[in-house]
Amino acid sequence: MKTIKLIAAFFVLSILAVSTNARAEEKTKEYNESWPVASVSALDISNRFGEVRINNDGGNEVSIDVVITVEAANEKKSNELLDKIEVQFRKSGSTVFAVTKIESDFKSQKKFSIDYVVNIPSDKNLKIANKYGNTVVGTLTADGDFDIKYGNFTAYDLNTPESGNLALALAYGNGNIGAASHLNLEVSYSPVTIEEVKSIKVQSKYSTLNIEEGGDIQLDSKYDKFNFEEINSLTATTKYSHISIDELAKSLKVESGYGGIKVGEIATDFEFINISNSYGQISLGLNSENYALDASCDYCGISYPEEDFTGDRMKENNSRTVKGIIGSGEGGKVTIRSRYGEIKLTE
Repeated sequence: MKTIKLIAAFFVLSILAVSTNARAEEKTKEYNESWPVASVSALDISNRFGEVRINNDGGNEVSIDVVITVEAANEKKSNELLDKIEVQFRKSGSTVFAVTKIESDFKSQKKFSIDYVVNIPSDKNLKIANKYGNTVVGTLTADGDFDIKYGNFTAYDLNTPESGNLALALAYGNGNIGAASHLNLEVSYSPVTIEEVKSIKVQSKYSTLNIEEGGDIQLDSKYDKFNFEEINSLTATTKYSHISIDELAKSLKVESGYGGIKVGEIATDFEFINISNSYGQISLGLNSENYALDASCDYCGISYPEEDFTGDRMKENNSRTVKGIIGSGEGGKVTIRSRYGEIKLTE
């Protein structure tokens, strides 16, 4: 029995020894740089493999704190890896530059990261490129240019002036924005959610865009899905994309192919709706009792309030045309051309 206990104890100690030897060695290297606030008007960061976090904590300095973390089988290997990564800082005029440099022969099968924490006033211009890492921005009241790949982008308030420039290019990540003023968005293979935006221009493919409250929206889209709760106006060119709007206030102009357009409720004082569509369903919740209607459909049907309609109805072979007015016709104007896509103008 004593022999068995000794063997068992030796076995446990052997496991512990192997486990200890196999444990990764973690090492860090830090950079801490700062400049007087008055001497800085813009910040340009280029990073890979880590988080970039932009804070607005106040103070008299613009500061950048970087932590490089590596793991390796032993301390020697960890130090070798750390030596292959550096952050270079320089200041040109009133612009501060910070660039992550990784030597070409850097190889690691364990985790490593280069993480930035920045403190800068909201009225300083930002240009951030980050790949394989998340980016978080607090408040911005100046220009912003963000290029994010294989990482998430989160911003709380991007209130760039209308005369300024606010741009986000996002690929293979998630985007979440609380509020934005006038945004140029280029997105691919990514879902993006915006709570509130005054105006936005979008180029997208294979993505989903959700907007809770929007002003004027422009889209150029392929293979996307759009969900808008309340918006003022929409101008869009889409292919293989679906558009869903809960409430539309002013206008809608869409050229669509192989998708669908659905608007739950359109304000009674809307200005115009102009749709050119093929191979997609159109459903418009027109609450107005008075508007002008010019709709034609090839190989499909048109549903509209016939009892309130005055004008011409034509049906020839596989084509149908309705042109006239609903009610007094004094409201907005609805113009639709559709092929192989049903038109529904009633709730």
